[in-house]
Amino acid sequence: MIGKLRQIAAGPALCWVSLVAIVFSAAGCVSSPRLHVQAVSYVLDLELEPSTHQLTGRSTMELESADGTPLRPAGPVTVDLHLHPALRVFDVEAKGAQVRRYFARHYRPTKDNPLAPRTYAIVLDELTDKLTLLLDYGGEVYQNVAGGEIEGQIHNFEMRAHVSEEGVYLGGGNWYPQPAVDDAKDARLAEFTVLVSPIEGIELVAGAETDAVLARETGKLAWRTPYPVEEMVLVGGPHEVHRATHHGVDIALHLKPEQAEHAAGLFEAVKRNLDRYEPLIGAYPAREFAIVDNFFSSGFAFPTFTLLSSAVINMGKRSQTAHGYIDHEMLHCWWGNGIHVDPKDGNWCEALASYGANYYGFILDGKEGEARRKRRNYAHFLSRIKPERDKPLGTYGLEDGCGRGIAYSKGASVFHMLAREMGQQTFWSAMRRFTADYTGRYASWHDIQSVCESESGLDLETFFHQWIRRGGAPRIDVERAAYRSGDSILTLSIHQEDEPFALDLPVRIHHADGFLDTEIPVSQTDEEVDIPLDVVPLTVEIDPDYHVFRKIPRDKIVPTTASTRYGSAFATVRTAGDLATPYAKLQSTFESSFQEDERRTLTTGEIAEDDLSETCLLIVGDAVHDAQVAAFLKGVEFPVRWVDGGFKIGDKEFLGQDQAVVATAAHPGVPGGGITVFYGNTDAALPPAMLIPFYEHSVVVFEAGRPIDRRDLESRITIPVEPA
Repeated sequence: MIGKLRQIAAGPALCWVSLVAIVFSAAGCVSSPRLHVQAVSYVLDLELEPSTHQLTGRSTMELESADGTPLRPAGPVTVDLHLHPALRVFDVEAKGAQVRRYFARHYRPTKDNPLAPRTYAIVLDELTDKLTLLLDYGGEVYQNVAGGEIEGQIHNFEMRAHVSEEGVYLGGGNWYPQPAVDDAKDARLAEFTVLVSPIEGIELVAGAETDAVLARETGKLAWRTPYPVEEMVLVGGPHEVHRATHHGVDIALHLKPEQAEHAAGLFEAVKRNLDRYEPLIGAYPAREFAIVDNFFSSGFAFPTFTLLSSAVINMGKRSQTAHGYIDHEMLHCWWGNGIHVDPKDGNWCEALASYGANYYGFILDGKEGEARRKRRNYAHFLSRIKPERDKPLGTYGLEDGCGRGIAYSKGASVFHMLAREMGQQTFWSAMRRFTADYTGRYASWHDIQSVCESESGLDLETFFHQWIRRGGAPRIDVERAAYRSGDSILTLSIHQEDEPFALDLPVRIHHADGFLDTEIPVSQTDEEVDIPLDVVPLTVEIDPDYHVFRKIPRDKIVPTTASTRYGSAFATVRTAGDLATPYAKLQSTFESSFQEDERRTLTTGEIAEDDLSETCLLIVGDAVHDAQVAAFLKGVEFPVRWVDGGFKIGDKEFLGQDQAVVATAAHPGVPGGGITVFYGNTDAALPPAMLIPFYEHSVVVFEAGRPIDRRDLESRITIPVEPA
């Protein structure tokens, strides 16, 4: 069956043809070899109807051979295109070929991917050196947004494509036709032009720069990419747009009307980050940047804009100034969306953005104490991780690769160590070169290594191998510190478990008048190092400021809520009856870290003698007043005590009706495990439960939902010096 061809236009060298839309089975059709192609450029011309969830459009794709061979096959060939399963191709035209027919192949959604794309086969003949396909397509694009919202998580990773009056999100999900790629490693970058008819009451943003000239010519909203990108994203909602300009960058805030009070602070945050990071990593790679309020939970970054959930925007100054929010997403305009992650290697951009924002932001603030706390927490994170999850940093984003914790926490630490190895100024010089050489291109860990080696003149092969291609981290112990007074030599006997790492180990030597810091090179499982001294040493500390990413003994890890979500046994301790919603939600969040047979609920008045002694515990609300629970907490020297009308930490009382606390102590019966208490003087004082796991302190006191006091229960690891 071959549909009727109709000629659209003819010229001396070009012929445009199309086919009345027919979808028919491949059975009975003569097969033709598949032509593997990639798109060089797209023009997307769209109409959206939010009230009916309709998307209709024309996609014009300029295609090239994926393997670089000429596009002149002998006889008919098939080009496979992927498209969202809710969308249908209505018509196909070609420039540089004859369209013989097209059809939809069998659609095979899976449980893990119910929105797997539908494949369309376009059979072409008489190809020339250049090939352009034009497809008219459309359909209803709608998702159950709430279905991807998970308690305790800040990203809805289920979202693919959605058009409604609450908002537009066209991100992944093949919402425009794209050449089928057998392996993500074969993907390539392309240039995009996007045209969209204006929608009354909806403001749209695309992952590109606005094109005012094209908009005037077409009467449509228009964008063009400033450099090649991986895919196009189009978002929007019923927003008011606030605008400003800073050093040649046009800044737009797409906010709900009731969020206007946050505009000034958001503008200030964007300007501050441009001023901070452009001198370090090079000019912002576009003419525009926008923050867009999102109708589902996210902090997704795209070329030229970032989506922020309403909850984050409504945090006001806290999200505007806290590191890891706006600064992290803005850095992705350089790393991840300006310079793209090479799909043939692991994802490096989250590590680099976490280093630059979540960690180095404190250095730029001049807060070395907070920077040390981040380095410490990164090391303590890895010290809790289960061995089977301790995978190489360089595998993030690959099949069976490492998780987000390693990508963000270990990744930030690795770049901190790299900067120390190179010298901080040389490192930032390398990052500026990285921006200049790779914006609009793919880059890999190998490319980062090459740029850093070229800029520093160092051989970094050992560094990149052990910190990025290997899993784990060193576990370093000083088994003996001995001082020979005769020749003033301190000898350290150092042991590394498992395969040793080669590194310069910071050592702090305490003496009667203070301390001195030094670094010693180590690379063996067991070695002795002699350190000449002009003072008499008393104790020794290994890397007290956590400059080296390493594993810490479990009994020395600072207890946080992560400690309570560790191990293979967990119990929630509560009173009978209904719980306040924040208590119930936090219980659900903690339980999600355990298998069903690893968790249980203990009700006060029904607790057996040993129920509390050998399992991680979440104790909520008035359960703290139960006599058995109170005795247990006193026995483990819990940092919070309960008094009439409130609670007490040290000598400070918190009696306000709007005050609450979340506190964690180490569980003496569960190595590495924790006991967390979540308590409000009134139920109304409780902060949102979804935020609790993200606090990295042992104790956080809240007032009207905002943290006002943070404390850590840190154990210093010191080794006494013996006489030799």
